Amino acid sequence: MKIIKKEIVENRVRYLVASDEHEWLESQKESYKILAKQLKVHGFRPGHIPEAVIKKHIPESEVMQHALKKVIDANYRALLDDKEFNGDEVIIDALSIDIAEMQPNTLQIVYAFEEYPVVTLGDYKKIKIDYLEPEVTPAEIDREIEKYIKKDIMLFPKEADHIAKGDMVNFDFKGLVDNKPFAGGEAKSHELEIGSNTFIPGFEEQMIGLKKGEKKTIEVVFPKDYQVEDLAGKPVKFELVINDIKTIQRPEIDEAYIARFSIPAVKTPTEFREYINKQLLDYKQYNSKQNATRQISEWLINNAKLSYIPQSLLNAEMERLEKDTEKKAVEAKLSLAQYITKYLGYQDDKAFNQAIREAAEKNLHLTIAIEKIIDDFKINVNENELNEHLEKMAQVYGTTAADIKQKLINNHNLEGIRTFITQGKMFDKLIEINKVNK
Repeated sequence: MKIIKKEIVENRVRYLVASDEHEWLESQKESYKILAKQLKVHGFRPGHIPEAVIKKHIPESEVMQHALKKVIDANYRALLDDKEFNGDEVIIDALSIDIAEMQPNTLQIVYAFEEYPVVTLGDYKKIKIDYLEPEVTPAEIDREIEKYIKKDIMLFPKEADHIAKGDMVNFDFKGLVDNKPFAGGEAKSHELEIGSNTFIPGFEEQMIGLKKGEKKTIEVVFPKDYQVEDLAGKPVKFELVINDIKTIQRPEIDEAYIARFSIPAVKTPTEFREYINKQLLDYKQYNSKQNATRQISEWLINNAKLSYIPQSLLNAEMERLEKDTEKKAVEAKLSLAQYITKYLGYQDDKAFNQAIREAAEKNLHLTIAIEKIIDDFKINVNENELNEHLEKMAQVYGTTAADIKQKLINNHNLEGIRTFITQGKMFDKLIEINKVNK
């Protein structure tokens, strides 16, 4: 194989290749033999057909076409290995093949690839994302521990006959705004821990001192930032009837209580608080990173300029998004048409397809921009980083890292994990560079 000419025409990288004459002739001879063995002619046994008869039944064009398939594959593999071939500038999967010349002694093939788009970016080191370094307060730890405790609290009849802070009260209530009931403002046998501050400010304090069976009207004001806009900032009256009052007995946070949760390496109250602190911090860090990643992604989408949009990549991404939508429609037990119009809110298929196309274009801008930055930063993933990630996956799925790795290899997904880790490292680096509140 010899590359005669390389040219770029309308975003296609074209390699004009001349097949080796000896290879081409030998391939024709081999094809002729194969076709001759397969030939069936009335009056002759297979394999005993005279040469003159064979040539009458197998035209030269058929031999050349048969030989062509083998030579095209062989020259394609040779092209990919040739030092003049630059795989980074083409989309390997977007290939078309044309025959420039095909004679008994001459074969020239054109391998045309879609050109990989060139991306230009603004200064991605000056994005200035809004990022706050997560921290956990003692009060947050206390609230989280309270969630554990609430599952195990015990209620006992109260000896005293009036409500005090810390009691669990069962009561009926009816709320009135402008002397009219409102949605969600009425309940029967509602239970409330006095002092938990879960009701409107001032509500629980006015219940203190009430007795079982007692009725009272409490007046409070909805907060200005109340989630129901029509009620925000308005005065409200609640008519109460106290049904029951109980004393709350909370479990003691000691080693015996903590042992019930079977948390590895957590035995003492101090270790339990440290464990809760780490859980909360991990959660906050994840959310902070997700928020920062979203900001960076939006910036990259808006600032990435592609030399052109390759049709092959666009079609592949649109197909992926469409299949994902089909899967979600099945999960929702709806037809695709119902899911598109009723669930997603698109007027018709045309509107949905347009939205899919726009989403696919955004995804391409983001993906190619990420690849550019990864290349700029020279980010890669070593085996230790890969194994560490696989260990975390193994803990989630309750298996071993070796088992996870083998399954990924079997499903040809291991490189996808490498890409995921690589992109994560890139976003970490961009967050560190661009966070405003360092």
